[in-house]
Amino acid sequence: MKPLLVLLMTLAACAAPQEEAVKPPPGPAPTPAKASASGDVSVEIPAIDIKTVAQEPEALGQPGMPLVDPKKKLPDKIGSEEWAKAVAKQRTAVQGAKDPIQKQAQAAVLATMLYRESKMKPSKAEEKALLGDARQVLRDVAQQAGDKAIDELTLRLLGSYELLLEDYPAAEKAWQTLIEKDKDPKSKDGPYNHAFLAYAQLKQFKNAEAAAVVANEKLDEKEPELAYVIAWAKWRSGDRAGAWTAITAAAKGWGQNARRDELERDVQLFASRGGGTFEQFVTLVTTVLAKPASQQAADVARVKPHQYELIAKLALTGYGAAGRWSDGIAALNKAVEVAGDTVPPNDRPVIRYEQADFTVPLDTPDVAAGYAKQAIEALQSCGAKCADKDKLDTINRVYLMGRLFHILYATANDKRYYEPAHDLYAATIPLLGDAATKTQAQKDAKVLETTFKNIKVGTGTHDKDALKLLLGRHDPEVETCYEMALGVNPKLGGSVALNLESDATGVIKGIATEPKAGAAGLSAVAACIADHAKQWRLPRRGMPGSTRIKMSYTLSVKK
Repeated sequence: MKPLLVLLMTLAACAAPQEEAVKPPPGPAPTPAKASASGDVSVEIPAIDIKTVAQEPEALGQPGMPLVDPKKKLPDKIGSEEWAKAVAKQRTAVQGAKDPIQKQAQAAVLATMLYRESKMKPSKAEEKALLGDARQVLRDVAQQAGDKAIDELTLRLLGSYELLLEDYPAAEKAWQTLIEKDKDPKSKDGPYNHAFLAYAQLKQFKNAEAAAVVANEKLDEKEPELAYVIAWAKWRSGDRAGAWTAITAAAKGWGQNARRDELERDVQLFASRGGGTFEQFVTLVTTVLAKPASQQAADVARVKPHQYELIAKLALTGYGAAGRWSDGIAALNKAVEVAGDTVPPNDRPVIRYEQADFTVPLDTPDVAAGYAKQAIEALQSCGAKCADKDKLDTINRVYLMGRLFHILYATANDKRYYEPAHDLYAATIPLLGDAATKTQAQKDAKVLETTFKNIKVGTGTHDKDALKLLLGRHDPEVETCYEMALGVNPKLGGSVALNLESDATGVIKGIATEPKAGAAGLSAVAACIADHAKQWRLPRRGMPGSTRIKMSYTLSVKK
């Protein structure tokens, strides 16, 4: 279970808000920026940098490499002097063959020898050099044979090496030529060849071409490579439901795929971005992904922990990364339910903290505080199984959440935030390890109580720094919008401006974007952000009036 704990702690560290950067105000009624006599306020939040990468298919790997050995027995020890002589002799045979058919046959043998030798090399550089040598041999004979005389084996080998060495345009050409030479519509290799042609196109983001290649192919669990490529082609075209159906077929047909981690990642990606429902994901996990490899005791015993890990990862790297906060909370509850008593004690505090963190953007501070207090309680029962550093990290994060609630209460006069702030201070101050932090927390708690006694009805508005903290928690939603657009154009970048208007209840009443919402490029990102922003909530402010917020996001591809 250690890898899951590491994932939990890493994500918690990345997601933790920077409340420590803003001190709770000393008085009950901060002065709003640009406030008018009516109580209206305008706030401009500095540009927010959003960096991410385009998601790509990774589970397919390379095609099965055709291996052609010579009739004459080769030296037993690959890489020996005798082996080097045999390779040199085979190279001479390729060069000396005049007949195109014979030349290609000899080249297939040489490529196989170089491939076998590459697998024995200790460094990636040496391995890649031998694979590059094999590819060049095949490229040379393919050019000499010409399109009419080139045979299917050479094309299959060449297409496989091009993919292995990530030359996707060259791979596309080889697989396309192979398909064109195989005129039999019932060819048993047809689905496989189409899968790798479409895969080479998807890796170049030639999404429309890839979708056309597999458009007439039948979805079949017995052809998992094809099902996987169909899933990605549909995903890139915006057919989320079709993508989920196809990735499910791929998962069912693939068995113990060597790239199982990548396949599970894609299943989580598709489920969390609106492909399959949570119930469908759980069904796939329990019936396929976490199915024991055999009925041996060790494999059977691994099932429940694996189910727990997959569901928890969906919550954290799926729903959490996509800003689907309610779904993330429910998924973590399901993970704990599935694992039961087998949940590692050192996971429980972090799971509860993450649920608290997910709840903050949902405008239910009392529920968030409840999860946060459960995280503190879980630390008490964790004992020595929780490292001291991990304990302090969780305690500090809960304290900072209380501080955020304090800031929102003191600036907006939203009474819903007072008791959660009070409770989280009370739960964490005795446990804080750093003396300076504890002193600051004690001061914060006193300021909170002074504010509670002195705050007046009809005061309180939205504060720039407080809104920056709260709205910053929605950055994962913006990143997901950008990520989806990168699937169409992996070089897309630029800025999106967002103008929001809320009333005194904190409900978003008006949204405008620049560029305007549209179907492609930055306009599509803007439309997606606007759809999410409709659900955002600000604290209720004590002073009547509206709040206008100017925000902007600078979008760039992560290097």
